[in-house]
Amino acid sequence: MTRMKKPIDYINELFTSKKKSQRKIGETLKAQYEKWTRTLALKDFLEFNETIKANKAEIGVAQFFGKFRAYSFEEYIYRLLKEKIHIRKPMELFWGEKCLVWQNSGKNYALEFDVSIGVKIGGFIDPAIVFDAKVELDSSRLKTALASFAMLRKWKPNVKCVIVYMARELDSSLLELAMNWADGIFQFSHDNDETEVFIDYIARCLKG
Repeated sequence: MTRMKKPIDYINELFTSKKKSQRKIGETLKAQYEKWTRTLALKDFLEFNETIKANKAEIGVAQFFGKFRAYSFEEYIYRLLKEKIHIRKPMELFWGEKCLVWQNSGKNYALEFDVSIGVKIGGFIDPAIVFDAKVELDSSRLKTALASFAMLRKWKPNVKCVIVYMARELDSSLLELAMNWADGIFQFSHDNDETEVFIDYIARCLKG
């Protein structure tokens, strides 16, 4: 795992805060974090996420709150894939690393994807599958993800591009249209738990 700052770091900041109210939230989140990283049950992760959301005002600044939730969802996907998917060498699973999308005459350009499966060559990942994780998927975030996929596919047309999200804040027709650029779009929520479908899809991609 290569994220410089991980969810456990945010939890520890709360856990060791000078404010009693933040320490209490930190204690609750630490217990919930330890539970979902052990069980990998979606309901346990969602309980953890809901605790973060419910205590937004107490947790603090928007950047802290937003990255805390975003990195937590990325970690859930990372851990789920690591536990459930057999990845054959030389491919590996990566979290928050840059994938090469263009190279010419000694110049290169890379994009960071939330999670990826591929081979590390030099300082970049040569990806087979990339994942974009969204806690809230709205039209702006979706279009940004699709633009990244399009750039990557120009360089590597056979790469699989996957979106995983929790809450949908856009029209279903736009989500349907997005399938022209994304190979798979999966929701992880109380009402629509597609974790098993997601795992099965990724396993089939790697077998193919």
